[in-house]
Amino acid sequence: MKRIERKGFWLGVTFLLVFGLARVWTISAGARQDIVGEKAPAFEIATVAGEQFSLEQMRGKVVVLDFWAVWCGPCVKSMPFFQTLSEKYGADGLEVVGVHVDDRMPPPEEVGTYLEKLGVSYTNLLSTVDVDNEFMIYAMPTTYLIDREGVIVKRHIGFNPSKTPDRLQEDIRGLLGLD
Repeated sequence: MKRIERKGFWLGVTFLLVFGLARVWTISAGARQDIVGEKAPAFEIATVAGEQFSLEQMRGKVVVLDFWAVWCGPCVKSMPFFQTLSEKYGADGLEVVGVHVDDRMPPPEEVGTYLEKLGVSYTNLLSTVDVDNEFMIYAMPTTYLIDREGVIVKRHIGFNPSKTPDRLQEDIRGLLGLD
């Protein structure tokens, strides 16, 4: 029994040591830890309809940039909420933009069909690995709020139907100057 406890102890110590060293190495290597407060990384990628989209063309609008995937349950649950936001605040200067992560599941040509079946009409893009990396997408959904000057002001990770809509809507109303 003591031998198992010691083995578990040393495995834990080893894990913490490796994790700690990796964290220190990442920080010392100058890797960004967060992009909130920075100008949103510029990109130009295709929409699901095959048109080119540039984030720069959104300057002057408040942007909800939502990274999602078809296999992500919370992502799919969030889409009716984002559709409602788009319809409710579009005239006030809100642009909702979905970004399907570059995971090749399903093939890009099927993403548009998937969105049609869900009744989603706001702009949706097909991401690239570079865009996913620039926005530090490690979990989904990841939603960024970008102000009218193109600065990322908030990041929400996940979607809890009982809490996230109120939080996002409050943040959006503030950015639109409606509070």
